Amino acid sequence: MIKYFQPWCAHSICVGPIWDALAEAVNPDGDSSSVFIYDVSCADYEDICKEAGILAYSTIRYYIKGTEHDCSGGLSFETLKEFVKDNFKTKCDIHNIDGTCQEKAKRYAIKWMEKTAKEVSNEIKRLKSTTQKSMMLDLKYWLQERMHILSQLANVKTNLDVKEL
Repeated sequence: MIKYFQPWCAHSICVGPIWDALAEAVNPDGDSSSVFIYDVSCADYEDICKEAGILAYSTIRYYIKGTEHDCSGGLSFETLKEFVKDNFKTKCDIHNIDGTCQEKAKRYAIKWMEKTAKEVSNEIKRLKSTTQKSMMLDLKYWLQERMHILSQLANVKTNLDVKEL
């Protein structure tokens, strides 16, 4: 994601600290990330901004598989953080735990790999029952990540159970 800005622009000045906090939140504890957060000062890099067709400040653009998109949602920290997590963050893959999972998710996946298909199914039902409740954003993401891990495990364990019959 790239934020194009002008240092004299009041809107750019207001968005700056939010953008800096987002960059820090996207890459906690130095974990590698599939998301990069950049600033481009149109005062310093006028040619880049002109080539990109930047007409207003701050303009935020993101790229998916080389295709450029304008970010038109809200610019609050929580809104941007949710946008990044929903659209860019690599999800934990139980077949590549070391390469895709953060430490907390690794521990969770390993714990549930030892459980039976029935136990995994029961935990999925339990977690689904909590999704309707109001919760903090970070807790919501952790719930979604657990559901993602358990869904993968349920598929693997179901296939193993069928093969064993």
